[in-house]
Amino acid sequence: MELLQRKGLLVDRPIARFDALARDAAHEAADLVGNPRGLLAMVNIMKDGYQYFAGMYVPVGTGGGESQAAAADTAPEERYMERTSGWCVHTMDRRKALPLNNVFDQPRWLGKAVHQLGARTYLGTPLIDESTDIVLGTVCFVGRETTNWGRQGVSLIKNYAAQAMEYIDQLPDNPPPPSEH
Repeated sequence: MELLQRKGLLVDRPIARFDALARDAAHEAADLVGNPRGLLAMVNIMKDGYQYFAGMYVPVGTGGGESQAAAADTAPEERYMERTSGWCVHTMDRRKALPLNNVFDQPRWLGKAVHQLGARTYLGTPLIDESTDIVLGTVCFVGRETTNWGRQGVSLIKNYAAQAMEYIDQLPDNPPPPSEH
């Protein structure tokens, strides 16, 4: 939490650069795997007790416009998910990419995300701060059709995670105020 605070990521707010990254990633991944219905993509920052999608892309026809959350001035409810929902927390624990071609093949990880997002497939990779080795969140794709991600899909998601980390690394540190002891 201290690292998120220093980087200004503890405050829940949409970040336009992450929304654009999510959009570009979703389009490239959908083209790669031949998914004409499109994919959802998120840049997910993990907080105490919940996940916050600082970057989010939802394709047209899946709920509220081309990117339902990107234009909002305030963080819409759709940008939040319980920490225990979905697969990002498992991706963070693994500290490496988690491709689930069919989420129903892994019943232990089924839950609200299947119903909330209509998920049938998932691919995520962690956002790891190199200087501290702390996992801050994930970049992930969620789709409504089973998908064979393969090595190209994993390579693609890792590329977008590297871009997200480059941006995070460029954020100025805002050191916490000194304690009054």
